[in-house]
Amino acid sequence: MQKFFTTGLAILFISTLGLLAVQIFGIQSSQVSFSRQQNGTQTGAYVKVLEAGLGQTEVFNYQRMGFNKGFIRFSPDGRFLAAGSEAGEVLLYDTRGSLIWRNTVGLGKLSALEFTPDGRAVLVGDTSQQGCLFSLDVTDGKELWRQASVNELGVDIREKTFPGMVAIRTDSAGMIYAVAQRYIKHPDGRNQYVGRIYKYTHDGRKAGAFPSDQNLDCWVSWLGVDDDGGRVVFSTANFDMAKYTYDQNVYCLDGTLQTVLWSRYLDAIQPYPNVTMRTGLEISGNGGYVAGIASDGRCFLFDGEQGEELWRRSITQPQKIAGVYINSTGNFSQIVGEYAIFTTGNTYNRANWQLPTPVENPNSNSLFVFDLQGNLVNNYKIGGMIEQISTGKHQAALAGGRNVRSKDPSVHGLYIVAIPEARLVDYAATTGPCVAAAISADGRYAAGIEAPIQLDDGQIIGEYKLILLAKQNRQ
Repeated sequence: MQKFFTTGLAILFISTLGLLAVQIFGIQSSQVSFSRQQNGTQTGAYVKVLEAGLGQTEVFNYQRMGFNKGFIRFSPDGRFLAAGSEAGEVLLYDTRGSLIWRNTVGLGKLSALEFTPDGRAVLVGDTSQQGCLFSLDVTDGKELWRQASVNELGVDIREKTFPGMVAIRTDSAGMIYAVAQRYIKHPDGRNQYVGRIYKYTHDGRKAGAFPSDQNLDCWVSWLGVDDDGGRVVFSTANFDMAKYTYDQNVYCLDGTLQTVLWSRYLDAIQPYPNVTMRTGLEISGNGGYVAGIASDGRCFLFDGEQGEELWRRSITQPQKIAGVYINSTGNFSQIVGEYAIFTTGNTYNRANWQLPTPVENPNSNSLFVFDLQGNLVNNYKIGGMIEQISTGKHQAALAGGRNVRSKDPSVHGLYIVAIPEARLVDYAATTGPCVAAAISADGRYAAGIEAPIQLDDGQIIGEYKLILLAKQNRQ
């Protein structure tokens, strides 16, 4: 009887969420069944020009929340592709697929990658005993300068709690902004966060820090900077109910990192004790809008000048089934022209994320496009975790990773989607999960990184490798 009761609840849950999604958003699944490949891709709009191994990496399974990573960026002029591996190696290719150089930096794992605005250097962050930001010359890969975060964040090698430069951004004047972070899980269960936001000149001189005289005591792993460097935004995440000095969810600083222009606290919703924003915020190039998405599935748009909340939308909502809450996580936010873009991830069991969920949230593993007035324009469901998103002028590249419930490898791959139509332009299947994605500013090139995965039967599929696509020249 209990089995039938639970099944009935699951069916009711699916029906209710589906109807709710259609009524509120007009959402209809755009997921496509893939059957054939042309020149290594689904539609033939792009052609595969490079597959290159990135060395060995640890192999994980579906039960692990964290997973392999990779970092890829196209240069501003679209001539080069930089790739960073978990082994600490940086590689530079031209967009014809030729390797220019490779360099191993630091003593730990890579945790961030970016080009300078003039394309003359590759900026690399690592998580190690020093927690460094490196600048590498594009011509030969030689180190130009480095800055460490260990003096502010500290290190405890015995506990393997290393500092790391986990996010890098630049402005049009060539100034560099970086987030450094260190996380400590104490034996008694307490969470401790140590962080700092830095500003550097193009030649590596420190030009500012926030806070100036102490560390952030909250989780910060992301930041956004407007084109002129006038505003810097970041969001926070805390995983317990301890008191924090920096207890707001959203912050906007002036470009010198000396003044908090505005901050906002967001009310938590059941069953979450607080609001977490791990992969936001983003600010528009002109500084007029700030977009963010919380892990609970609510997305927000703020006025960039005053911090007024312009609107919020719930693209996924926690639902209680047989006494347990399940929900699809909110992940990434982007502002592309006149549109705000948000993504959702896998469906998790709130009580224990390692346990399977009876159903999937219908809005999981999806991309949503809103106009700046808060109207849903389109959505696209890829069926696997959107591990990364990269946007160009009219397109987005999505890294299609694991679906931890269905465990279906056929959803793995690099997806190229038109914006704002949320229409599939092309798709390159990967055997293992695709864990990184990049697209050039003009949309001519796209890239992804595949990682291996261990299936439930012990079989390992996929490999750690880089994939480069180029748009077909059609007459």
